[in-house]
Amino acid sequence: MKKGLISMGVLAGFLFSILIVSGIFAKDVVEYNPAYGKVTFTHKKHAETLKIDCVKCHHTWKKGETTGKLCKDCHKATKEASKDGKGIAAKDAYHKDCKGCHEEAKKANKPSGPTGCTTCHVKAKK
Repeated sequence: MKKGLISMGVLAGFLFSILIVSGIFAKDVVEYNPAYGKVTFTHKKHAETLKIDCVKCHHTWKKGETTGKLCKDCHKATKEASKDGKGIAAKDAYHKDCKGCHEEAKKANKPSGPTGCTTCHVKAKK
C-alpha cells in the first residue's frame, strides 16, 4: 500500500512538472508598469489566436526552450545601462516590437492593436 502511494506521488509530481514546462500555467495577462502608465496585453491572444511566432517578440528564443525572455531581461532602462553601452533601451525595445508590429498590421489592413500613447498606457487614477 505504501509503495503504491509513493508511486502515485512520483507520478503526480512528474505530470505536474510536465504541465509547468509546457506552459499550461503560464500567465495569460501580462502587465508592465512604466512611469507613463500601465500597459496590459493578453499573451494567449497574441500567441494562439493571432498565431504570432514566438520569435517575433522573443527574438533570442532558442529551439527547445520552454520560456522566452522578456524585453526587460536584456534591455535596461537606458541604453547606457546595457553591458556594452550600445544596447537598445527597454522603452525603445517595447515600442519597436509592440507598436511597430501594430503599425505593420494596420498598413497591411489586418486587425491591429493600439499605437497611440494613451491607448496602450493607462495612468492610475488618483
